[in-house]
Amino acid sequence: MIGVQDSEPTDAPRPVFIHGAGRTPASWGPQLARFEGALAVALPGHPDGAPLMGTRAMADWIIAEVEDVPGPLVMVGHSLGGAVALEVALQRPDLVAGLVLVSTGARLPVPDEAIARIDADFEGECARLVQESWLHHDADLIRRGTNSVISMGPDSLRADYLSAREHDVRGKLAGISVPSMVMSGESDPLVPTWLSEELADELPGASLAIIAETAHVPQLERPEMIDLLIAAFLARLELSLAGDA
Repeated sequence: MIGVQDSEPTDAPRPVFIHGAGRTPASWGPQLARFEGALAVALPGHPDGAPLMGTRAMADWIIAEVEDVPGPLVMVGHSLGGAVALEVALQRPDLVAGLVLVSTGARLPVPDEAIARIDADFEGECARLVQESWLHHDADLIRRGTNSVISMGPDSLRADYLSAREHDVRGKLAGISVPSMVMSGESDPLVPTWLSEELADELPGASLAIIAETAHVPQLERPEMIDLLIAAFLARLELSLAGDA
């Protein structure tokens, strides 16, 4: 389902925010409040509907949702959502004017033990995912975040983990020609910075920003910094598109 912030039609680049594994559009809450005209994607199974398996299937679903939305569209993906954004750009480059990729990589290794814990201790695995997402822990925030992941159910989290583990677009990114920005939390234990660096190295012309004092959700830990980086990216893209017109 797509949620569109109220705004007048515009030729300015419009962000499409894609959440990560076990999450909802709320993981982009500060950005959705900041960027007028933004769209937010709630992938099937997050929490409604049956979860999809594989980033290509998720990309197909997003394409069907946005292909009639006035552009230019910028895919903004977090973690697994970044992998999906890359798939959208690979499958339908005509729909994508730019990419902003946060806490993600050209591949997203998921340990076997993380998948096994979904069956052995689902609530414990949900708590681990949320705790390791934050560098600065707040008990109430961790509790609420954990309850949100639990509400997705084990099938959704398992599908997300398996989809992330199967994601590997190394060697396929040279054809992506749109402007792109890669961001990584300096202390991210889930998608370490070296994975984001690997992605930025392979994406033609990509810029890389390492966000200090954050872990896996820099858009929530340091929203003011992420907002500034996204706003600057969108402004540069709008100028570039205007120059090409």
